Amino acid sequence: MTIKKLAAILGLSHTTVSRALNDHPAISQATKNSVLQAAREYGYIPNSAARALRNASTGAFGLVIPDIQNDFFITITNAIAHQAAEQGWQMMLAITGDKPEMEHTVLRRLMTARVDGIIFAPTASPLDESRELLLRTNAVQLLRRHDSLPAPVIAIDDRYGIHLAVQHLRGLGHSRIGYIGSSLALSTGVERLQGFLQGFSAEEQAALEDVIAMGPPQAAFGGEAFARIMGSANPPSALVLGSPRYAMSILLAAKAQNIRIPDDLSLVAYGDVSWGSLLDVKLTTITLPETEIASACVAIIRQWMSAETPVTPEAFYAATQSHIFTPQLVPGGSTTAFRPRR
Repeated sequence: MTIKKLAAILGLSHTTVSRALNDHPAISQATKNSVLQAAREYGYIPNSAARALRNASTGAFGLVIPDIQNDFFITITNAIAHQAAEQGWQMMLAITGDKPEMEHTVLRRLMTARVDGIIFAPTASPLDESRELLLRTNAVQLLRRHDSLPAPVIAIDDRYGIHLAVQHLRGLGHSRIGYIGSSLALSTGVERLQGFLQGFSAEEQAALEDVIAMGPPQAAFGGEAFARIMGSANPPSALVLGSPRYAMSILLAAKAQNIRIPDDLSLVAYGDVSWGSLLDVKLTTITLPETEIASACVAIIRQWMSAETPVTPEAFYAATQSHIFTPQLVPGGSTTAFRPRR
């Protein structure tokens, strides 16, 4: 939203709106109130805030994530918050709930607070207004990426990570392997599914369609998808999880159905879970490079905070490269050699 657009909406001149926003004495209080109310409603950020954002460091940055129940985001948030405290930076944490409208709201509020930059995990469908805001600040996409956004990315090679899981299971003799992954509306969902499928021929992929489930990265979906897949006429002998959120619900569902891991089903989880040490069997996992990702985020924040002359968004986007980190497979007790069902 610009002054020109705001003026058109209100039916006022550009000059009148500009003066009202800057509390000019020649403008009546009624007009000022009307302009300020419209500015709030339409998400206009006053020029004074935008100028301050570009010309003076505030020592604050925004971290925007979908939720605080995902072990990955919890770990990254804690690591960044710890570094911020040591450096004397102010971290402003915001939660979107994976809702585009909430994403726009928190981005606007952070920019109004004149943060030096924003690190955020984008929703599946950012609003046009959010894209406009991101063109006016320094931002980095975390874990997820949306091609319509200009911001560079700090993420994981998801395709490679899931492919490692398939290779591991095929090496153990499994051929009918199921997959539960997050929505294809998310870049992470697309990349992880592609990593799974590339481990099979076209004919094999077609045969596995009934043991592949895609949905929201929420625990409830994991349990529901597991019940469907394992209840099919020809259930898989192994299963790959495409989100950290699914592990708990799937282990509980397996116990309820008396499915023993790994005796009845080999399982590869995506990402370490904080409660993993409580299990009788150590999970085979795709371990995520959380420390490296947190360090890359901190390096970007330090760049924002230490620049003698604050970098404009245009210059920041042109000079900042994306960082894609490589995960690893760590074998555990949840996978074993294929055993034909009796």
